[in-house]
Amino acid sequence: MRDGISWLFLMGLVDGKVGMMQGKGYLKGAGMDESSEFYTEGRVAYYLKGYIAGKYLITSAFDTGTEEFDQLFQDLDERENERLLTNLDPDKFYPVYGDSSTIVYDSQSQGKFYLAVDSDEFHLLVGNYPVQLTDTELAAYRRTLFGGQALYRSVSRTKYGQPDTVVAVFGAEVRQAHVRDQLRATGGSLYFLSHKEVIEGSEQVTLEVRDKDTGLNVARLPQQQNVDYTIKYDEGRILFNRPISSVSADGKLIDQALLSGDPVFIQVDYETRVDAFEKTAYGGRVKRQIGDHVGIGGTYVNDELASGQYELKGADAEVRFGKNSRILGEYAESSGTDSQTFVSEDGGLTYTEGTPDSFLEGSAWKLAAELDPGEWFGAPDRIRIGGYIKRLDPGFLSSGNFLEKGTEKFGGNVNLSLTTRDRIRGRFDREEFDNAGPTEVSKLDIGTLQWAHDHDWWGITGEYEMRETEDGSGNEMDTSGTAAGRLRVKPFEKLTAGLEHQQTVEGPENNQTTLGAEYQAHPAIALQASGTTGTTGEAAQGGAVLTLGNGRIYLTERMADDQAGRTTTTVLGSEKGFGTSSKIYTEYQWGHGDDGDRNVSLTGARWQKDIAKGFRLLLAGEYSDVVSQTQNTSRYTISTGLSYDHPSGIRASTRNEVRKENGDTERLQFLTSNHIEWKFNPDFTLLGKYRYSRTEDQKLDRTEAEFEERSIGVAYRPVTDDRFNALARYTKLLDRRPLSLAGAEESETESDVASLEWSWELHRYVEWVTKEAAKIKEESGDGLSVRTHTYLSIQRLNFHVWKRIDLGAEYRILLQEEADDMRHGWLTECTWEAIDHLRFGVGYNFTDFSDNEFSENDYSVHGWFVRLQGKF
Repeated sequence: MRDGISWLFLMGLVDGKVGMMQGKGYLKGAGMDESSEFYTEGRVAYYLKGYIAGKYLITSAFDTGTEEFDQLFQDLDERENERLLTNLDPDKFYPVYGDSSTIVYDSQSQGKFYLAVDSDEFHLLVGNYPVQLTDTELAAYRRTLFGGQALYRSVSRTKYGQPDTVVAVFGAEVRQAHVRDQLRATGGSLYFLSHKEVIEGSEQVTLEVRDKDTGLNVARLPQQQNVDYTIKYDEGRILFNRPISSVSADGKLIDQALLSGDPVFIQVDYETRVDAFEKTAYGGRVKRQIGDHVGIGGTYVNDELASGQYELKGADAEVRFGKNSRILGEYAESSGTDSQTFVSEDGGLTYTEGTPDSFLEGSAWKLAAELDPGEWFGAPDRIRIGGYIKRLDPGFLSSGNFLEKGTEKFGGNVNLSLTTRDRIRGRFDREEFDNAGPTEVSKLDIGTLQWAHDHDWWGITGEYEMRETEDGSGNEMDTSGTAAGRLRVKPFEKLTAGLEHQQTVEGPENNQTTLGAEYQAHPAIALQASGTTGTTGEAAQGGAVLTLGNGRIYLTERMADDQAGRTTTTVLGSEKGFGTSSKIYTEYQWGHGDDGDRNVSLTGARWQKDIAKGFRLLLAGEYSDVVSQTQNTSRYTISTGLSYDHPSGIRASTRNEVRKENGDTERLQFLTSNHIEWKFNPDFTLLGKYRYSRTEDQKLDRTEAEFEERSIGVAYRPVTDDRFNALARYTKLLDRRPLSLAGAEESETESDVASLEWSWELHRYVEWVTKEAAKIKEESGDGLSVRTHTYLSIQRLNFHVWKRIDLGAEYRILLQEEADDMRHGWLTECTWEAIDHLRFGVGYNFTDFSDNEFSENDYSVHGWFVRLQGKF
């Protein structure tokens, strides 16, 4: 349908049973508390996707499992283990399934329910979602949650492109802990998180550039998984697809450090599992435009974190005078801690916890202006003026402001284009620190004025910087003035060279001279080098990037010898892609400093190819090694996979992995998963499965965990005549649990299950249904071992009486050999198919139970029931 409903797909099941059970004798043995009990049982499941009213896209899924009526819609966020395979690690559980189908998970949810409704202006989601309230600086909040989220963004816009109304609300029941890692970029692409076993899909990765003097955020760049980085959830490791530089060019000539530029940080917000943890989180944000020029907003968050209750409230306003001109104000209050925060200066090799030990609360406010007076007179971008003042109490915490708490800052800047070749830039910043000691900096003033003149092949820049500091007692600590100049020449199209010098005019001497060059030796080769010598020491860095098709090789060398000591770091890496799904990659980092050495290496490859008709091969391997004073760990993984798909009806796949870890823990892990499906004629299908995993602690010479599943089944489903259908299956399961957190001995369960089912239409009015099953189960733990044998037999006859009415008679036997217990009884039912896909039934159940010779308890129970079942 085009008008109203574009298209809609729905598949569902509703099954409910209501009954009364009556008994006498030893009622506990029958699972009863009273002689007469009313019971209910049901299940609801569906999957839906489609358009409604031609503009609302709906995606939804729900499955309660079989529960009592009053339990059907409880614990909708309860995590189900089967959902762990919805986000497969492409290097570990790669998609080799022996067929050409595409697996799509529209309903990413760790709970029982998922719903998403989308249109041009409205978005509603119940399931897993990232919360990113980042429109403001002070009332920012980031998490990944399971719950409900709604977003309304009006289609109408102001003349500056702002939506007239934005409303975002969320609510969740949280069963995990929020962790935030702040890592200083090292110049490499490999970084380790503070926690392992990260919840899949919960990470939010952001690159942040912060002003080296004031700590203000200069840039915030969100990163996208499988585009900018890949992540190993179990191991807690991130690999970027490019090296992340430790500094970002800031356009300034004067720098107190030998390696100039603003520092780059990597912020990773993610969730980790916590036992027996159940909290709530809710909040939202509203912003409304009043005409084209004024906008007001508000933010509220309440989150029960592992570190305690956290509350964030904020209000903001914006007055816009043009496309590039606005004045904005923010005010926020917080109480508690917004996350468990960990800080690393070495790429994640070591961490210090920044989470406060005590309860915190405080407020923050900010006023800022960004003005372009030229655009009011038809000459935009000729002059830009900006200013700000910001205050964060020591107890105030929100996402991204951890390093700024307890400060007050204000400043201003101007950018003036005098001509097409001449530009003037000026800036002043003041930062004041709360609770500074007598020997600590309590106030820092920095003023900079720069003039630049550029031609096509040459340019010259001059700069002057003033810097003043005071201690906690208000006494002047340091006053300095520094002048600098730079000459840039481009004698050839591919070569750019520069000479810089800074000279101390007042204060402690810090003279520096830098010579650098960048050469595009080839369209695929770029070279860069620079050297600095000065009063405080010497520094040099150089690098090269070679790009060949879809491959690249990069090399960076950094050296600094200053008052903090001598450090050298070398980063060498490469990556080469083959086709759409194969690549090799490697990176090495060598670091040496007065505080010790640090070496990191990573090598990996992934190769997938159709080696013959119907055959697809996958080979993958990875090796990582970390050596430092605080850590010495090596790990390698080797993976193989092979799939086969033949038009004759044979589909098979195997995937295998070996992982070895050396260091504080020596661990060896094996994993194999195999599947075969053989449709040797249209009526018969053979299914086979074998999965095995074993994890060994080689230092302690013990098995940490083990899992094995063997299964073989045959199905007979005739195409031309379905009077007789049959299924048979044998499964062996072995499960050894890891050592518990309390240190209890691991338990082990082993079971063998065989079953046979058939449905035989003896006559067009008579159907015979049978199920036979046997289970042998052995459980061991705490020095004890129990082995049981259980048998189940169900025989049922269905009679077609008249039109849509059927009768059924069923006899069940459940035998437990060790206790010599047997339960058996009759069940009768009358069903009526009222309409297509809806069946209504009533029945009566009578069960006898004969106890063994060592018990004098016996009882009988019976009762009626009503069943309603719908399929659509």
